[in-house]
Amino acid sequence: LAVQARSIDSVHEPEVIYRREVEILERNGLKPIEVLSLEPYERDHVMVVMEYR
Repeated sequence: LAVQARSIDSVHEPEVIYRREVEILERNGLKPIEVLSLEPYERDHVMVVMEYR
């Protein structure tokens, strides 16, 4: 899953947005395996590897 922080919320820090989005996905039955920053290639983007519980 790709998370583009500034596309979701341009006011808060990207780390806060990543954490919030992962929490939403966890509540919907997904388990985070790994969160990978795409910097320096893409600023404020991460890839989240998840599995369905």
